[in-house]
Amino acid sequence: MSDRTSSTPSGPDPAPDPRVSARAVVIDEDGRLLLIRHRTEDREFHVLPGGRVEAGETAAEAAEREVLEETGLHVTVGDLLWVREFLPDRHIGNPHHRTRTRQLQLYFSARAITADTQSATAPDGTQAGVVWHPLTAITDLVVLPLGLRKHLSALGVEEGPGRAVYLGDLA
Repeated sequence: MSDRTSSTPSGPDPAPDPRVSARAVVIDEDGRLLLIRHRTEDREFHVLPGGRVEAGETAAEAAEREVLEETGLHVTVGDLLWVREFLPDRHIGNPHHRTRTRQLQLYFSARAITADTQSATAPDGTQAGVVWHPLTAITDLVVLPLGLRKHLSALGVEEGPGRAVYLGDLA
C-alpha cells in the first residue's frame, strides 16, 4: 500500500499552484480593443486588462475590478471566452515571457458601462498607457501572449467561439 502523504521523495516535485488571473476582452462599438500598454527599458508590449483573482472574489469580479484599477473604466463581464495556461519551464529564453510563475488565465468578454477610460487607480508598475486599438489591426502590436492575437483577430470576423475554448500552454 502506498502512502501518498509520505515525506520520502519518490519523484519530481509537485507543480506549484498556478497564479489564477482574469482578463477582460472589451471591444467598443467602433471595433476597437481595450489594451494596456507596458513599457520597460528594452521593450514595449500590450496586454488585455486583468490580473490576479483575490481571495473572496469570483474570476468575473476580479476582471471587473482589474479593468477599473488599470483603466478607470467600469465594465460588465460576460461569457468566458478562453482558458490559457502558462508553464514557464517550457518557455525558457523567450524574450516575451520572463515570468517564472505558473499561470492559469481566464479570458472573459466584457462590455463597457462608462463611455471613456479615466485615470487608472492602481496601474501596474510598467504600465505606460491605456489604448483602444482597432481589432482589425491587432497584428500591428506586440500583444502578449503572442498566440492570443489569432484568437482576438477571429473576434473581429466571427460572433465569438460560442463556448469557452481551452488554449493550453499558449506562448
